[in-house]
Amino acid sequence: MEQKFLQYVLYITLVELREKAYAENDSRTFWLCDLLHNVPSRLSSSIESKKAYEELMKGVKHLEIERWLEARLAEFHDRFPEFKN
Repeated sequence: MEQKFLQYVLYITLVELREKAYAENDSRTFWLCDLLHNVPSRLSSSIESKKAYEELMKGVKHLEIERWLEARLAEFHDRFPEFKN
């Protein structure tokens, strides 16, 4: 139950942030939340996680925010160096 609830909380928070960003004409935040809001619900299996990751990569390319993702990846590797290739 805890995992599903946490996934839901993350999902609904991103949806709420997306709505607020839309109301405030904050397109960057809107598109980031739109890109990520369905990811939490797909983290329960490795197959779904992989599909969500692939869709994220396509969305990043479509929105032309590769530099944003590269910065997040660098931060991730700083925090979790064991995942750096």
